Amino acid sequence: MMAFLARLGAPVRGFLEFLGDQAHLVWRTLRSGLALRSGQLAVVGGQTKLQIRFTGLDAGVLVMGTALLLGAVTLIQAFSQLSGLGAENYIGTLMVLIILRELGPLLTAVLVIGRSATAIAAELGAMQLNGEVDALAVHGVDPYRYLLLPRWLGVLVSVFALVVFFDAAALGGGFLVARLKYGVTWGFFMESVRQALSNRDFAATLLKVVFISGAITFHACHFGLRVQRSQTEIPQAVTRTVVSALVAVFVIDGLIAALLYF
Repeated sequence: MMAFLARLGAPVRGFLEFLGDQAHLVWRTLRSGLALRSGQLAVVGGQTKLQIRFTGLDAGVLVMGTALLLGAVTLIQAFSQLSGLGAENYIGTLMVLIILRELGPLLTAVLVIGRSATAIAAELGAMQLNGEVDALAVHGVDPYRYLLLPRWLGVLVSVFALVVFFDAAALGGGFLVARLKYGVTWGFFMESVRQALSNRDFAATLLKVVFISGAITFHACHFGLRVQRSQTEIPQAVTRTVVSALVAVFVIDGLIAALLYF
């Protein structure tokens, strides 16, 4: 009986330990950021710029291309189902409900996880394996300030910018379809979108950006820093990062949607 209870409680204990480690990483990173001195701004800022370039700028074409196609396909499918029912009158509502509220933040997060979270986990895993993280601490450099803080800030800024570009490109793709199908003007299209938008949509997007970027970064850092013994642990850390971060992103999205729209 005790062995059964132990096996039953092991996943729960592991999950609680994981949450505790995540909370520890967030707290130490925030504390190191608040204690940042003026002389350290250049180093941290430089690392943050590199992260923004990799996560945001280098992924811009991929995100915008995906969003353009998604916006076009969304309205093509909607028009095929609503033909004869005045589909052009629902353009703004469809774009806001499907793209701006849900798919914009979600698909941006998925792309960032596939590109950046995997890279962060692999990079930190290699540094941990080579003893570079311990070397930083020995030389008086706070690893949380030099390694985790720039990555978190870089992912935060990049996810926000990518969501904006994703939404803009998706609206552009949707407008092209609406223009070709019904001859909808740009003014009518944007007015229908504006009427469908609400302050809750902006609040939901901002909350998703903040929490999703944090989940992506600290999941990657958690699994990357747990690499200890061999190179074979690095691909395992990358895989665990992708699975765990994806689950966290969908949970966060669902909780925010339930909080603001239920």
